[in-house]
Order: sequence, then C-alpha cells, then structure tokens
Amino acid sequence: MDDQIYSIGELSKLSGIPVRRLRFYSDKGLLPPSARTQSGYRMYSGAELARLDLVLALREAGVSLAEIQKILANRTSFADVLALRLRTLETEIRSKRRIAAALRVALKLHEPSPMDLRRLWTVTRLSKTEFRAALKRFYDDVAGDAPVDAAWKRKMMDAGTPDLPEDPTPEQIDAWTELMDMLSDKAYAAEMRAYMSTLWTAEFDAAAYAQAADATFARVRAAIENGLGPQSTVGREIAADWLARSAQAMRRAPDKDFLDWQLEQYRKHHARSARYQELMAVLQGQGPQAPTGREWSWIIDAMKQLF
Repeated sequence: MDDQIYSIGELSKLSGIPVRRLRFYSDKGLLPPSARTQSGYRMYSGAELARLDLVLALREAGVSLAEIQKILANRTSFADVLALRLRTLETEIRSKRRIAAALRVALKLHEPSPMDLRRLWTVTRLSKTEFRAALKRFYDDVAGDAPVDAAWKRKMMDAGTPDLPEDPTPEQIDAWTELMDMLSDKAYAAEMRAYMSTLWTAEFDAAAYAQAADATFARVRAAIENGLGPQSTVGREIAADWLARSAQAMRRAPDKDFLDWQLEQYRKHHARSARYQELMAVLQGQGPQAPTGREWSWIIDAMKQLF
C-alpha cells in the first residue's frame, strides 16, 4: 500500500474529483481522512485513495450513498448490493424499451390523437408490480365482508397477472390499458362483490369446489377433443355431475333453483371474464382469437338440458 500522505487538493488532482465533492464524501463518512494537520486540514493516505476508487466505482454502477456506507461498514455484501442494482437496471431497461415502442408507434402517425397520447402515457407506467397491486385492490374490494380464502385469492391473482412483453405492440398496449380500466371499474367490482357474497358463505368448501371444477373441466376438454357436443349423452352426464358436486361444495341442493342461479351468474359475468382472458391472450402474443372460456360455455349449454 502507498504510504504517501496527500492533502485534499492533491487527492483531488489524482482522482479528478472536485475538492467540494471529496469534502462531501468525507462528511458523509465515506472517505474519512487518515489524519488532520494542526490547522485542521484533512490528509489522506494511499488506503483512502483506494477507498475513493471503490466509492466512485459503486457510484458509477448506480449504487446509492446509503448502500455504499453499508458496504464500507461491512453491514452488507458487494454481491447483494450489485445484484439489487442489476435488477433495478434491468427493470429500467424494460421500461425504456416500452416507452421507445410507444414513441415509434406515435411517430408513424401524421397527427397523434388523444388516444395515441393516452397509449404513450400508459406504456410509461407498464409494470407487472403495478398491475398486481391493482389486481390485489380489486380482489380486496370484491371480497367485501365475505370470508374469501387467502390462498384462493393468491391463486386467482397469479392466474390473472400477465407477463408483459419487453417490446409491446400497439395492440398489447391497448390490451394492458383495457385490463387496467376493467380493474378500476367500480360497477364491475360491485357486481363481483354481490356474486362473492353468495358464493363465499361460511358453509362454502372452496377446496371441494376447486377440485370439482378441475375434474369437470378436464372431462369437458376430453369431450370437446372427441367431438362430443354439450347436447350429447356425455354432456348431460357431465352437467349433472357438476351440478351435484358444485351444490355439495356450496351446501345447496342440486335442484332447479340452484341450476337457475348458476345460469344467471354465467349470464352476468361470463362476458367480462371471457374478455379478460382474451386480453391476457393478446398480452401473451396469442391474439384475441384464442379459444376463451370454451369449457364454461360448453358446460353451461349442457346444463340447460337438465330439469
């Protein structure tokens, strides 16, 4: 290690950092002087010069002064800090790429409309974290006072949170915008809250309902693949079994009143649910024509034959 002692002015010349900035680092505890003269002037050794090089390298990497202080005090590791900075940079890069995509779209237009400007504003705020936060607010709202299972809510949020493309198309940006609008629609939330209050009663067995739904949808998919329609004998069998199992999970009788209730809920909510899935498909690059909700449509048509 260099045993030479430097004044703050000499350190400034060696490092190219202004004296004022060196004093700032010193006052923050990032670059404490190794000694002071009788007149109070700060003096630095070769160790402080090496320490300054580290501080400058970390600042160049975008590490905050607070994090640098933790590193120098051995309260956190280089790897942890740099990994955090890398994740932040990657998020910033994805955000900038989306903004660039929106700008390219806008520049292709002779006279951008207010909708085009809204698209640009939307894409600057694209964030999976932001979307999930909006989805959580939606489910918290629609749950109301119903005893909704936390695990079920997490499962629905996982299924309903899209993976955003790095370089979105105009259609994907519009899909994102429509999804966010849907989640902030108070009328829609009120409709879903009313539905939740009838589904999530104290007697509702969520696990049994989910198991019945998974098994029924598997049978429906197999029937569709085999070319069997909902009006077939198999369709009627599947519909009767679903009505019985879903009624049991809700502690209700599998009668015509329960059937009518299911058909009414489908009429009220399926269009929105199907549109949500269509928009998710657009974001995933599948296109809006991707089959959406076909299992529900099939089973509902099959259930109309009952009673």
